[in-house]
Amino acid sequence: MSRRPPVNRRDSRRAHAPQRANAPQRRAHGARSSSATGQRAARRRPDVSKVSTQRRLRTISRDESTPRFSVADHRRRLRVMIIAIVGCLVLLGIRVIDIQTQEGDLYRAAAADQWTRSSTVTADRGTIFDRNGEELAVSIPSSTISINPKLIDDPAATLAVLTSVLGLDADEQQRLSEAMEAKDRGFVYVRRQVDAAVGAQLADLRLSGVNIDDEPRRVLPGGDTGRSVIGLTDIDGVGIAGLELGYDALLTGSSGSLTREVAPGGRSIPGTETVTQEALAGSDLVLTLDRSVQFACEDALITQVSAIGAKAGTCIVMEAATGDLFAMASVRRDADTGEVEITSGNHAAVDVYEPGSVAKVITVAAGLDSGVVGPNTTFVVPWRREYGEDLLEDSHQHPDEEMSVRQILVESSNIGTIDIQTATGRPRHWEYMRLFGLGETTALDFPGESAGILKHWSDLQGSEQVTVSYGQGMASTPVQLVSAVNVIANDGLYVAPRLVRGVVDTAGGISASDPSATHRVVSPLTAEVMRDIMVDVVCAGTATRAQVASFNVAGKTGTGLKAQENGTYEDEFGQRAYYASFVGFFPAEDPQFTVLISIDEPPAGTINRFGGTAAAPVFARLVPTIAHEVGIQPPDTAPACGA
Repeated sequence: MSRRPPVNRRDSRRAHAPQRANAPQRRAHGARSSSATGQRAARRRPDVSKVSTQRRLRTISRDESTPRFSVADHRRRLRVMIIAIVGCLVLLGIRVIDIQTQEGDLYRAAAADQWTRSSTVTADRGTIFDRNGEELAVSIPSSTISINPKLIDDPAATLAVLTSVLGLDADEQQRLSEAMEAKDRGFVYVRRQVDAAVGAQLADLRLSGVNIDDEPRRVLPGGDTGRSVIGLTDIDGVGIAGLELGYDALLTGSSGSLTREVAPGGRSIPGTETVTQEALAGSDLVLTLDRSVQFACEDALITQVSAIGAKAGTCIVMEAATGDLFAMASVRRDADTGEVEITSGNHAAVDVYEPGSVAKVITVAAGLDSGVVGPNTTFVVPWRREYGEDLLEDSHQHPDEEMSVRQILVESSNIGTIDIQTATGRPRHWEYMRLFGLGETTALDFPGESAGILKHWSDLQGSEQVTVSYGQGMASTPVQLVSAVNVIANDGLYVAPRLVRGVVDTAGGISASDPSATHRVVSPLTAEVMRDIMVDVVCAGTATRAQVASFNVAGKTGTGLKAQENGTYEDEFGQRAYYASFVGFFPAEDPQFTVLISIDEPPAGTINRFGGTAAAPVFARLVPTIAHEVGIQPPDTAPACGA
C-alpha cells in the first residue's frame, strides 16, 4: 500500500469543503459510505469550545498588557478633586459667615434657650399713703410656686413635699397629681403669693421641675381700714375697684425681665440670676384721708349698725374750707353671717338715696338768700295738706300753727318747707339745688360714682313738684349731701370734695393736686343765719342727741323713705323702709369739719328709725375723736345749748 504525500491542513479543509456541500447526495448511495464520511469529518472539525476559550484568554492577555488610564487622565482627575474640595470649603466658609452675621442672634438664642430661662420681674405697685404718710396699701414680697410636670421625675414624692410645706388641700392635691401624670403642660400654678419665707424654704429643697418666683402681694397694713375707698386689685396686681382702679395707670410700674441658668433637670442654678431689664416701680398716691379718723368712723358705724339692727351705714368727714375728705367709710351687714363688715365698695360715692329732711337746708337757704323770706317770716302750717292726688303730712299731728322759718327748720315741718319753696318759686329753688351740687357727679371722679337723681323742675309731676323741697322725689349720694351742707359751714361757698392730695414719682418728686374748685352758692350772711338756725336744731329740735359737751355743733336730721321695687314707698306687706341721716359741723362758731352719718334701713316701727335717733348719736361720739386727732381746741365761748 503506497503512502500518501502530506497535505496542507488549510488546503485539506478547502478540498473537503465541496464534499460537505454534496453530502446529501452521497447519503443516497448507502449507509456505509455515509458513516465513513461522517467519521472523517468529525476527526477533522476543530473543538468549538476550546477555540472560544483560547480566544478569550488571548483577549484578556492583550487587555492586561495595555494600560487602562494614561498620565493625562490622572492629572485631570486630580484637578477635579481639588476644585471640588476648594468649592466645598468656600461654601462652608460662606455658611459660617452667614451664621455668625445674619443668623447669629437666632442660633445664640436657640442655644441659650437650652440652658437659660427668662421670667418677668413684676414692678412694685405704688404705695397709697394717708395724709400723714401712714401706709394704707402697699406691695410686699411674696413667692409664687409653679411646676413643670414634664420635668418631674417622681410625682408622688414631689406632691408630698409640696403638700407638707404649703398645706395643700385635697382638691389642690388632686389637680396637681393629674397634671403631673398627664405631663401635657409645661407650666402649672401650685399656689400664688405665699409668704416669702415659705418660698425660700421650698427653693432650698431644689426640687426638680418646681419653680419659685418672686411676686409682690398687695396688702392693707391697717387691716380693712380705708378699704371702701382704696378698693381692690386682682391677684395680678391690676386695680379692679376704688382708687386702685381709678389710679391704676399711675400706680402700675413697668415690668422688667430676669434670666437664670438651669440644670438638665430644669432646676434653677442658684447664683445665676441676671436682670436683663430693671423693673420700674409705680408712683405713690397720697390721699386726704387720715387713717385714725377713718378707723374711728368705721368703728363707730359698725357699733351703731350692729346695736340697732340696721342694714348698713356711711360716714364722711370733710374739712370745711378745703373739701379734703378725712374719712369716707361704708359698712354693711353680711346677709349670710349677720356680721357687720367694712365694705369693699365705696357706697358713699356710688349709692343714691332720697335724703329726706336734710334737703330742707337747701330749701330754707334758697328762700333766705333770694330774699323772699327771713328767719322770722311766718306761715300758717297745718299738719297735712293735699297736693295733686296725694295727701302730704308732717312727721307728727299738730293743729294749724303759725310757724316761723326758723321754727319750720328746727321742727322739720314738711308742709312749712313746701310753703318756703312756693314763696321762692320752683324754678329758682331748682337752680339753688344745682348750685348746692345736686344732680351731677362731684369732682372726685370716683369709679362708678353716681350723679344722683334730680329732674328738671318742669319735668316733675304731681306731688313730686313739692316733695323735692324736703328731699323726696330726688336722690343724692352721701358725698353730694355732705358737700351741699358744707356750703353753710364754709360761709356760703361750695368747695368740691377731694380725696387725693398729691403724687410721689419714682424719683421722690412730689406733685401736689390742684386745690378743690369752689363757687358761690349763698351769701356769707345767709350762711351765718343758717348756721344759727341749725344750732337750734341741735339744741332744741330734732337733733338733740347730736350735742357734744366740749363743742357747740350745728346740723340737720333727715329721715327719708326708701322707694320699693313696686315703685311706691311700701312693699307688698304695707311695710316701709327708711334712710336715717344727720349732717352737722363743728365748732358752730367757726366750722372746721362737716360730718355726715347715714344709717341704711334702721328697724322700722321703732324709735331708731329717725335721723335724730339712729345717726345723730354717732356724730356726737365722733366729734371729740376727730378734734383730738386733728388738734382742734374747743373755742372759748359759752355753750350754745346751755349748761
